This record gives sequence, structure tokens and C-alpha cells, in this order.
Amino acid sequence: MQYLWKKLLIVLFLSSIIFYKLQAKEIDNINLLILDKSSSSKYELEFSSSYQFRNLSFELVSCKNIKFDKYIDTAALLKIIQNDKIFIGWFFKYTDELNLYSNKIYEISLKNC
Repeated sequence: MQYLWKKLLIVLFLSSIIFYKLQAKEIDNINLLILDKSSSSKYELEFSSSYQFRNLSFELVSCKNIKFDKYIDTAALLKIIQNDKIFIGWFFKYTDELNLYSNKIYEISLKNC
């Protein structure tokens, strides 16, 4: 009888861990607006974890709402790989001047996260 109780407790413990992991995992989606300066074309990308656009590879690391003094801004931590260059940095929805990524061909803006 005691053996059955131990088995039951182990099963309940493992199932609660799995349930907690499933609840804790949030699926973040991101919308980016890409301006191709060479052809004056706009592209809107929507993805959840990673996306390949021409020679750019995007990987979403995190999405956060950041509270400033007067407003709340949406920020996304992105990893961008182009050829051998790797950029990891924050993109802001309302304060574009804080976006540090620069590229000769593409201008990238955060629309939603």
C-alpha cells in the first residue's frame, strides 16, 4: 500500500511540473516593418521565434513592456545575423531613436510585440 502512495505522489509531482512548464511558457509574436532603401519597398514580417528574410536572419529573444516616466513602451530583444555579423539589441516601438541597429540597405522598425 505504501508503495502505491509513493508512486501516486511521484506521478502527481511530475505532472504538476509539466503543467507548470506549459503554463509558464508564453508564445510571443513580433511584427517588424522593414524598409528596403535600395528599392523603396516596405515589408511586414510576423513571426514567433525566428525568421529568414533575404540575407537577414531574425531571432526573437524577448518581448517586454517598459515603463518610462510618462508612457509605456514595447521593446523586443532581437538577434539579427547578416553574413558573419551578429547584432543583439533592443528595438522600441514608440522611441525609434533608441534602436541601435544600422544597415546600409534595410531600416527595421518594431510594429508590435
